[in-house]
Amino acid sequence: MEHADRLEDARSRRRQAAPRRGLLRNATVALASAGVVAFLIAYALAAPTPELRLEVGDVVPRPGAAAIVEGRVIEPDASGLGGSRIQVLRGEMSAAAVSDGAGRFRVDLAGACGTYEVVLRTTWQGSELERRARRRLCPGDSLPVEARVVTQGHYLWVPGPR
Repeated sequence: MEHADRLEDARSRRRQAAPRRGLLRNATVALASAGVVAFLIAYALAAPTPELRLEVGDVVPRPGAAAIVEGRVIEPDASGLGGSRIQVLRGEMSAAAVSDGAGRFRVDLAGACGTYEVVLRTTWQGSELERRARRRLCPGDSLPVEARVVTQGHYLWVPGPR
């Protein structure tokens, strides 16, 4: 009989503790689920992070007295990005151009052979982007350049500056 009482007491204690354990487990699962949902919503509403990739081709020798830097600035959807500023620097000398509505630009350089720095600056969806490249150019050389705005995609994107 004593053994049966002890067994009944143990069962009674387990039944009383079970609702508390179940409640704690349910609360933990609910909080973890809410955290996952909050993360997914934040990720979906985050704007894509833009980056400017600058691809500089090989120097092409051409007849002429001026070196040329020419190319195109492209948006993520492959359309041209107008209004980008291209600056070519060598010491104190500087030449610049602004891309047209199709994203095309051309900078004519007067001067001797030397190492030139091509600086491309643009604004896309409120983000200021810049990329630089250095190349040796001589009169008559042509340097092809393609700049592309690249973004990391998200599920949903809300436009506007960030």
